[in-house]
Amino acid sequence: MSLFKRSRARAGLAIDSDGLRYVEVSKRAQGARCVFVPSSAPLVRQDMLADASGLSKALEALKEKLSSFRLPLFLGVPPRDVMMRVVQLPIMDIEDARSALVYEFDKYFPFAVSDATYDVAPVDVPESASGQMNILVAASRRNVIDNLTKAAVGAGVDLAALEPANLAAFRAVCGPNPSSKGGLLALILGREGTQLVAAYKDNGLLFRTLLAGLESLSSEELVSALAREVTTTMAYVRSALKGLEAEVLIISGGGREVAGALEEVLGLPVCLVDVWEMWGFEAPRDASKDGWEAAIGLAVRDLS
Repeated sequence: MSLFKRSRARAGLAIDSDGLRYVEVSKRAQGARCVFVPSSAPLVRQDMLADASGLSKALEALKEKLSSFRLPLFLGVPPRDVMMRVVQLPIMDIEDARSALVYEFDKYFPFAVSDATYDVAPVDVPESASGQMNILVAASRRNVIDNLTKAAVGAGVDLAALEPANLAAFRAVCGPNPSSKGGLLALILGREGTQLVAAYKDNGLLFRTLLAGLESLSSEELVSALAREVTTTMAYVRSALKGLEAEVLIISGGGREVAGALEEVLGLPVCLVDVWEMWGFEAPRDASKDGWEAAIGLAVRDLS
């Protein structure tokens, strides 16, 4: 199952601790259909799949609410169930790069390639050695992908592809017309955790899941934890990704209080974004507007 493959599907599904978030898009100008299905027990804990049987039940409930899964669907892999690394290889066809990675896999991931499902996509970096290409590799343990696929297909989902949920969320916060010409950091705040992305233009290069969220810490503790992690990440990025310097910090979720406090502590320009406004979608009236970044990012991947 491809983690990056594109198709004409216009539906995205994110698995969260409190339930499923489904977004269906036909054309961006016509808006989106958004459906939330709560779960009685957490489907995800600390951004890892926790209840495969519960996921199956939630998918059946979503199917009933939709009447049917009429569109092929992009399913988000919970962030801590997938690892992403930028790998440098000699310039070659992307399919050849995917094959060549078999022999390099154990240098970058803590599990055997025989136990993994992985995919690759080319990315731009600020500085690259002559004759070399850079690819983003997303890898998951095979049993995780099997569990997600089994639950989806068992519920009658036409599964177009799986994609890292944090990669999809980053796409959503970049918007339909990304304007960054250099380095940036993005914080996508959730209930239990926060996604931190270091990027060049609209290419996500470093993805981290921070176990610090809007409901797990007080506002003061959250700002302190996020400032510390952003500072550490900026230092690492300067040494690991030559020429990458963050010019702005994008924040989705958390409100102006968190954004303002981080801007003051970090001394870095902060841009607070609203993914609903960016994509021209109307937020659901029967559910909170927070936490939809991954589902939106999955649904719009053909539009961005």
